[in-house]
Amino acid sequence: MKNLLFPHCFQTIGWIIFVPSLIMGALIYFDMTSFSGIYDIIVNDLVIIGIALGSLFIVCSKEHIEDEMTRSIRLSSLLNSIYAYVVLLIAFTIAINGIGFLMFSIFNLALLPIIFVCNFRLEMHRYDKMCDNEEPD
Repeated sequence: MKNLLFPHCFQTIGWIIFVPSLIMGALIYFDMTSFSGIYDIIVNDLVIIGIALGSLFIVCSKEHIEDEMTRSIRLSSLLNSIYAYVVLLIAFTIAINGIGFLMFSIFNLALLPIIFVCNFRLEMHRYDKMCDNEEPD
């Protein structure tokens, strides 16, 4: 099977793009900053593009050691993240109505990649810990 992941250096680039975009998006979301006219449109577009591009680079880049186990963990984390995402989406769709749901939809933009990264890092940490605890032969 061909591996279509980005090189590992893209993960760092992704974090550099994602974190400032997410912070700026939070500032805009909570009305802590405001722009007027065309600047508002440009900043909103840059935040959305930054979150999407940064999360793509983070999620789709190789690890330092990319072997079959890492691929297996990546696949199971993706599947678990999709399950969690759909459950949260259904729950919030039922629980929130009106303008509150519109606000959730904005947050929903980054929800799946965030769930995946948290899940994948947790599973990789568990795997690394398990490998460290094994006694050498």
